[in-house]
Amino acid sequence: MTANVYQMVTDRIVEQLDKGIIPWQKPWSGACLADGGAINYVSRKPYSFLNQLLLGKEGEWLTFKQIKDAGGNIKKGSKAGMVVFFKQVKMNKTVKNEDGSEKEEQRLVPILRYFNVFHIDDTEGVGSKIKKEEETGTLIFPIDTAEEVITGYLGREKALKFHNDKLTDRAFYSPSLDMVSVPMLSQYEIPEEYYSTTFHELVHSTKAKSRCDRDSEQHGIAAFGNEDYSREELVAEIGSAMLCNKIGIECEKAFKNSVAYIQGWLKALKNDNRAIVWASSRAEIAAKFILTGEKPARVFATT
Repeated sequence: MTANVYQMVTDRIVEQLDKGIIPWQKPWSGACLADGGAINYVSRKPYSFLNQLLLGKEGEWLTFKQIKDAGGNIKKGSKAGMVVFFKQVKMNKTVKNEDGSEKEEQRLVPILRYFNVFHIDDTEGVGSKIKKEEETGTLIFPIDTAEEVITGYLGREKALKFHNDKLTDRAFYSPSLDMVSVPMLSQYEIPEEYYSTTFHELVHSTKAKSRCDRDSEQHGIAAFGNEDYSREELVAEIGSAMLCNKIGIECEKAFKNSVAYIQGWLKALKNDNRAIVWASSRAEIAAKFILTGEKPARVFATT
């Protein structure tokens, strides 16, 4: 029987939420490593944001074969981490012709797969490739960096209206007006809270057709968790965390980390085992679009 990888991913995230840990709040990007967060030992490339959440620990990760090729062994009792990826698989599908007859067509379908990896700390005989100077990098960046992200995005998306100059107790994105409104910076106790809130709403703005077009993907998808909670909210929350982590803002106190929100996420993920994969992949697309204006090709399954 084929493993339900979506359920396996969801179980890993739910396990952390059950412990009161919100995995997407962790400062993965560049976390004391020049390579950035959790990286592949051989390629030196950082894993995707979803895989960073699943691995839960920065540093070098290796497959069983990579450990053996490096002349090492796995320490007794070590637990493997899981890394997921989409593989394009050829599948036959029956389609109807205009005259009502049927024919078989072969199409590429993205299927979620996984493999196991081990942290270098759980190996013996494998030397780290991280240089000492890489280990002492700082995580603290000027808030000006956050302003540059906001002004850069608004500069490219000239149709998007942005208001942050009036006293208000609401933060929202209005699709009909294509407008983001957030409270003034002076209304927050810590500036990181302002930026994480602003990023959250800017991620919402990327759902528009002219940007990342998530609306077209969500037709027929009902809200989950409760009335105020949907897949889109999860995209915005994770996307905000990604942007904050990317520029080095410490956001531990800036996200909605109350018991009520954790329970909401738990309910959402337990009701839909594809929600975290869907949301994290869209959040990654949205964050990249805000940072660069680039619209990555869609290769992810939506349901």
